[in-house]
This record gives sequence, C-alpha cells and structure tokens, in this order.
Amino acid sequence: MINEKKPFFSVIIPLYNKQSHVKETLDSVFIQTFQDFEIVIINDGSTDDSVKIVEAINDNRIRIINQENQGVSVARNNGIKEAKADFIAFLDADDLWLPEFLKTIYDLIEKFPEAGIFATKFEKCDNNNNRISRTIRGLPRKKYEGIIPNFFKSAVLSEYPVWTSSICIPKRIFFENNIWFPIGEKYAEDQHVWSRVAMIYKVAYNTKVCALYMIDSENNTIGKSSQVKKPYKSILSLNNYRHLIKSKDELKFFDLYIKKWIYTIILLNIKNGYRINALDNFFKYNLTFKYRLKLIVLFIIPSTFHPFLNGIFKTIKKVIRK
Repeated sequence: MINEKKPFFSVIIPLYNKQSHVKETLDSVFIQTFQDFEIVIINDGSTDDSVKIVEAINDNRIRIINQENQGVSVARNNGIKEAKADFIAFLDADDLWLPEFLKTIYDLIEKFPEAGIFATKFEKCDNNNNRISRTIRGLPRKKYEGIIPNFFKSAVLSEYPVWTSSICIPKRIFFENNIWFPIGEKYAEDQHVWSRVAMIYKVAYNTKVCALYMIDSENNTIGKSSQVKKPYKSILSLNNYRHLIKSKDELKFFDLYIKKWIYTIILLNIKNGYRINALDNFFKYNLTFKYRLKLIVLFIIPSTFHPFLNGIFKTIKKVIRK
C-alpha cells in the first residue's frame, strides 16, 4: 500500500448554519497561493443548507465530519483530532482569507520554528467590503515579521493581536500541553486557547493583512456578547495557568490583560444599563487605578454624556502616546 502524502496544513472549519457564507469562505481557501492543505469541516448539527453547499463542491481535499450540535469548542477540538497535518490553521465559516495567507504562515514556520503560534494581521470587514484598520502596538516597527516581543503587552496596549481565522498552531501543542477549547463557553473560548499557548511559546507574527473577519454575518457573537453581565469564565480561568509564564515582564502584562477584560465587561454593563452588575464587578475584581477612576467618572456622569467622555479619553490616550 502506498502511503498517502500528509498535507502541510489542516484547515479546520466549524460549520453551523452558514449557508450564506460558507461557499465564499471555501473559495478563499481554494485561491491560496500555497495549495498543500486539507479542509476538515466539522458540521455542528447544521439545520440549513450549509452541508449541501459543501457537498456540491468537487474537491477531494474536503472532509466533512458530522456531529450533533455541541458548540464551536467541541467542533474545533474534534477537528484538531481528525487533522492529518502537523499544522492546524483555523478558519470560521463566515470569514475570509486573502490569497497569501497560507504562504505567509508557511514562511513564518520556516523562519521561526520555535514558535507555538503563527499569525498574520487581520482586519474587520462588512458586507460592503469596508475594512476597519487595526493598530497593533508593542512591535519593533509598524511593518514587522518576527516574534512578538511581549504578546500580552501587545494585547493590553492595542486590540487583541490575533483572531481565530488569522492563526495557525502546530498540532502537537494541543496534545503535549492538554490545551483545548473550553467546552460550554460561548465567548472568548478562542482567546483562552491563544493565551494559554502564548504563556508557554513564542508568537511569530506578520503585520501583512491576510485575513478578514466578517462582522455582518449571521450568528456573529459581537452583538450577543454585549449582553454578558459577568467577566468570561474562559478568560478568568487563565489565572489557573499564570505560573507557566516565566518572564516577570510578561507576567505583569498578563495580569493587566485580565484586568482589561474585566474592565471591558464593566463598560458593557454600564452601556447596556446593567448598573447593578457593573457595581458588583467593580467591587469584586481587582482593577488598576486608571480603570477604576474612569469607571467612577462613568458611574457618576449620566450616560448621555458617555460618548463625549469616551472621545476625551481617546484624545488623552493619543497625547500620552505621543
């Protein structure tokens, strides 16, 4: 028997009711300049025509794994276990890759084999193809290919550097470190995994935009997550692994990263009128003086003035950075 050649990448795509997007998502994989991959689609009990659309595509690199609806974490975990390749690239069924994504990741793997995460910059994009640019701080220069000096520092000083559809992780890391997507968590389950890997391994990064996070798709979690009243368990549970961080500077920014998440949830509480929850979280969790001061101002001043205050806060930030 001739051994089947192992693909370089396994592209893991959880699929649940994405009939309006999955074809375009798959097309963005097929046009990659690097073609050595398989596509593992985990059908998480879809009830629309998503699976029929995938089955109609004639490409033997696609494998469909069916499961009862158990959520995206179970789907991704099963996809990792089913993967044939040594490198797992994640792609949500309503996001898009630009043609150079896999080649850019391949180059990072070749240049920085010691890393545990390989990622490119991504942008948010609406259905009219309007892109929202993102600034990633904590890098040696604006255009950069290399190891992120302090991953959690970049996460604190700017938006989170990576997104599910902009990331690749060696398969062995999941098994060797028992790192899996937390089952039952609806929010930040992906950041839980990326953070756990970043606690142990280096993060190789390219600021070239190679992935698009489609913000207008159905089932998008941004609007739903705004209704959460307590900090995400998937983020708070990261404290159980903080002892794995060896650098004092990285540990400092990891703690700030957790506080930033808590602060963000309290802001959402205030914005959505959950003032009791906001106060409860304010007193329950440890926050920086800067976060507490800003929240006190927001508690005191009527919500109609909050947009104006946020503009002032942003201006102050820009002045300080200059």
